[in-house]
Amino acid sequence: MNKKTGVTGKVLGELESKIMEIIWSQKKAVSVKDVTEILEKRRRIAYTTVMTIMVRLANKGILVRYLSGQSYLYKPKGTKDQFMAKAVHGIFSSAVSTLGEEVLTHFVKEIQKISPKKRQQLLKILDED
Repeated sequence: MNKKTGVTGKVLGELESKIMEIIWSQKKAVSVKDVTEILEKRRRIAYTTVMTIMVRLANKGILVRYLSGQSYLYKPKGTKDQFMAKAVHGIFSSAVSTLGEEVLTHFVKEIQKISPKKRQQLLKILDED
C-alpha cells in the first residue's frame, strides 16, 4: 500500500483514494479534466472512469459539485483530517456495537501510547462534532 493513500485507501477504494489525494492537494476547485490529466502522468485512465468516480464521491457527500459555465467543478467537503476523523468514528462505532468492550479496551490502550499533545488534538476534534 502506497504511503500517500495508505490511510484513505482503507476507507475508500484505491482509485477513489488517489482522486481524493489529488483534490485535497489542490488550492481551488477542480474539473474532471484536471484530475484526469494529473492521474495520466502516472498511468493511462479514461476520462469517463474519473468522472464516474468523482460523481460517486459527490453522491457520498465527500465532494461538493457545482456547475461553472459548461462544466462541473469539484472541491472536497472537508479537509483530509476531517474526512479521516469521520471515517474512523464510523469504523470505531461499528466495531464497538459489534464487538463491545474488547474494542474499547484496545482503543484505550492505543490512546495511552500517543503524546499528550496529540491526545488534546483528538479531544478537540471530538468536541467539533
